[in-house]
Amino acid sequence: MNGNLKEVVYVEQPAGFVVKGEEEKVCRLKKALYGLKQAPRAWNSRIDGYLSQKGFIRCPYEHALYVKKSLQGRVMFVCLYVDDILFTGDDPTMIQDFKQSMVKEFEMTDLGLMAYFLGLEVKQCSDGIFISQTKYATKVLKKFAMEDCCPADNPVEYGTKLTKEGEGDLVNPTYYKSIVGCLRYLTCTRPDILYGVGLINRYMEKLRSSHLKTTKWILRFVKGSASYGLFYPSS
Repeated sequence: MNGNLKEVVYVEQPAGFVVKGEEEKVCRLKKALYGLKQAPRAWNSRIDGYLSQKGFIRCPYEHALYVKKSLQGRVMFVCLYVDDILFTGDDPTMIQDFKQSMVKEFEMTDLGLMAYFLGLEVKQCSDGIFISQTKYATKVLKKFAMEDCCPADNPVEYGTKLTKEGEGDLVNPTYYKSIVGCLRYLTCTRPDILYGVGLINRYMEKLRSSHLKTTKWILRFVKGSASYGLFYPSS
């Protein structure tokens, strides 16, 4: 509801706010509502204009990332995901000023340090930052009925060689691609499965049981190491 509309849009009077004697009249929207087709574009235009006005520069390669540098060489990063905003930097004053200006300009809530975001679990302590996807990995295993499978010791079975033709019976391509998609997102914090995921990602047509076996082997490895993640030591 923070986005300003450029188009002329009318809606019926909302329940509980209908003016007696003028029930036939409608209301003109000044701001976007959830579910409105123009809402995402209106919000993006609003927040992009505001950040640009505050001195942030949008990354040309990742349009959801904004960077601001102070005259003293301090840096601040702002990342957008629809109406969720993550920000960090090396200057506490810049961060505090940004938080105060955002609350004044938009209807927003400060949730504090990031702990969970889009399936990423973040633990921040004095030693550093640990990022994992334990909950997401458990959810993926349950989705594909692999929560009780026998864990594997390595991400790819020794001697695995996949080909375009494959071996065995044909498998459901939608089921296979769903597993691959979930595993691809899991590589955000699991570089140890990158090779295996890259291997199964090469084959998306005429899928055979040999391809599916390799994807499930990776799931078995995830089962045995679901709590692994990335650690960034504090400087």
